[in-house]
Amino acid sequence: MDIYLARQPIFDRDLNVVAYELLYRASMENSAAGMGDANEATMQVLVNAFSEIGLENITSGHPALVNITQDILTSGQLPKGLQKLLIPEILENVLVNDDVIQEVKNLVDVGYQFALDDFIYSEEWEPLIPLASFIKLDVMDLGVEGVKEQLDKLHSLCDVSGKLLAEKVETHEEFELYHGMGFDYFQGYFLSKPHVMKSKRVPASGLVITSLLAELSTDDYDVDRVSHIICQDPRLSYKLLRVVNSASFGLPRKIETIAETIALLGANELRRWTAMLALTAMDNKPNELMVTAIVRAKMCELVAEKLNRQFVGGYFTAGLLSLLGALLDKPLDEIVQQMPLSEDLETALLSRQGDMGAVLALVEAYETGDFEHAIMDGLCAEDLWDIYLEALHWADVAQHSMVE
Repeated sequence: MDIYLARQPIFDRDLNVVAYELLYRASMENSAAGMGDANEATMQVLVNAFSEIGLENITSGHPALVNITQDILTSGQLPKGLQKLLIPEILENVLVNDDVIQEVKNLVDVGYQFALDDFIYSEEWEPLIPLASFIKLDVMDLGVEGVKEQLDKLHSLCDVSGKLLAEKVETHEEFELYHGMGFDYFQGYFLSKPHVMKSKRVPASGLVITSLLAELSTDDYDVDRVSHIICQDPRLSYKLLRVVNSASFGLPRKIETIAETIALLGANELRRWTAMLALTAMDNKPNELMVTAIVRAKMCELVAEKLNRQFVGGYFTAGLLSLLGALLDKPLDEIVQQMPLSEDLETALLSRQGDMGAVLALVEAYETGDFEHAIMDGLCAEDLWDIYLEALHWADVAQHSMVE
């Protein structure tokens, strides 16, 4: 499936590129035609830029301005680990209330810059003006006198030097005019039209998935690194936050950051949920394949618990990764070679050897009805039946949590 994205550079007073605005596109037509829900459009831009095309291919290391709706801003769906890459652009139709002001302050506190888009002064915007890094004035819409009026109002409120961006500069004369008025940044067709980029959809970032699952495969994984990896893919960040805030968790307050999510879930739950979400992001795969992977993983974990094995989370990971070849359309041994897995886990996946491999083989045999080989000391047929039913129930709850 083809995906599209437009970028338009933002220049400083010396015509050096300092950032790019990323714009929703549904085709190679250079317009926003076909854009439906604004929330979905924003999430699609984020996913396409950070997970599909790759920001390094779009902005050459410069930060990206992306329109952010009120719902995304106030619901905490914006990933908190992209401070150096993403500049949220707050739309002019956002209702500035206490929730919006607090969330903007939260973003600034963790290192984000942000922009005010199509700015027209009203009293409600005053708390955000001193915090903004970019204040964008649509000079085409405002006209020269309107621009002067807005500048006079802004200068009367606070020091806005280094923040003013003239948007929709269409001619050389306009560039010279607004340059003389003291604007710091410029964007428009005179300088550069939006450039539409086309790519093929990758269901989820293969690099993010393999990096994440490799990191989670060991008992002593680095929490900071896991957080960093998750934050590289806004889709995974978004889904993980939706999971912990779903009705299944029943938390008394909303969880808003990946770091808080990691602390809340703990090692084993984090390993389970992030691994599942990484795989379920691959939405070109049949749902039943995903269900099989989740049920198999949970069965491996429950069998390990029943047999009093240590590090039962590793058994869960083995079950989940055993279908990674089918999910990524690559030979499993090729994938495993690219992942720094523990020796036990690698042996289990490639040869079904070792205790972990034996449990995986047992579960696979039970799945296919090969009960003659679904035998292990310490387990009876009734145990496996109960484990199977519990795994089915758990997978059902898990799936509902991921789509709520």
